[in-house]
Amino acid sequence: MKRVGLVLSVLAVAVAAPAQAKCWSTASVDAAKVRDLETMMMVSALRCRLSGQDFLAKYNRFVRESRPAMTHVNDTLRAHFVAAGTGLNGYDRYVTSLANRYGAGADGMDCRDFASITEAAIEGGGNFAKLLRLAERADAQPKLVGGVCKGGNLASAR
Repeated sequence: MKRVGLVLSVLAVAVAAPAQAKCWSTASVDAAKVRDLETMMMVSALRCRLSGQDFLAKYNRFVRESRPAMTHVNDTLRAHFVAAGTGLNGYDRYVTSLANRYGAGADGMDCRDFASITEAAIEGGGNFAKLLRLAERADAQPKLVGGVCKGGNLASAR
């Protein structure tokens, strides 16, 4: 009888774990905000260079100087999608959707705004916490399918 109870308990956890993993932990939300900001800058740098507002060199500087922070961001997001059961394909779809979202720009912002954001990101010296604050000031609002976990950390508790 104890064995049946144990098996049922294990099955309940196994069924519940994937559902919990689909929500976004605090760390994953923060990473998504920074990735949203970075993608916004990248797409804008490419788009704006064609309109005479070329800040691509500044964006490239940001990429070089922020490599450790962005590696952390991407590792955190990949882990989220693996835990959610969609793996790297889910991560790739997410990143592609970000680029598509900013292809035509962002509401209420022009190339000068994006150039200014890129300069502020460079001033942050590649510090994740500073990039997160900048992302929040720039109103980065990533689309989080599955919502934020209750308590904020269920997805990180694999």
